[in-house]
Amino acid sequence: MSYQELINALNKECEGMVRKIRQEAEAEAEKIRARVSKTVGQMKERYARDRSSAARARTDAILSGAGSAARGNRLRAEEELSHRLYQAALRSLCHLRGERYRDVFAALAHELPPCPWELVKVNQEDREIARESFPDSEIVYESGITGGLEVIAKRGGVRVVNTFEKRLGRAWPEMLPEIMKDVYKAIS
Repeated sequence: MSYQELINALNKECEGMVRKIRQEAEAEAEKIRARVSKTVGQMKERYARDRSSAARARTDAILSGAGSAARGNRLRAEEELSHRLYQAALRSLCHLRGERYRDVFAALAHELPPCPWELVKVNQEDREIARESFPDSEIVYESGITGGLEVIAKRGGVRVVNTFEKRLGRAWPEMLPEIMKDVYKAIS
């Protein structure tokens, strides 16, 4: 699955989540704006005769606080969206186990430094290709691995994780801004 296909799958899966999070954030921001508007209106009436600098400072503080609260809500909503997108990306990793997966596994194994690997952790469906690539190693099945492998040598002294999950985790900080742009473009 290509990067663009992954983004498209994420966009489709997350549009509903994005709308809900955005609607909740907008609804909360609207409530805050309404409270602020009401408070400001009351203050304007109360201080109509006396436009002292203290009244203006209080109004500015309320407006500033409301703006901060709205920004905080938006940041929390985006953080939640980021978390949900990452979980969706993890669930989508199984789509990378297509026809050419044997070549992908071989390429991931080839990236490892030369070492007598004692233990190889793989997805249970990879037992055959793991045995072919690491005939002298103990093969262990790990349910948390969608694809790729984790290898251990020298009694745990050397460990390399080259799984789909680890690679997604490393690439996520670079992928997330692009995905967020696509998500916001899709819902606007």
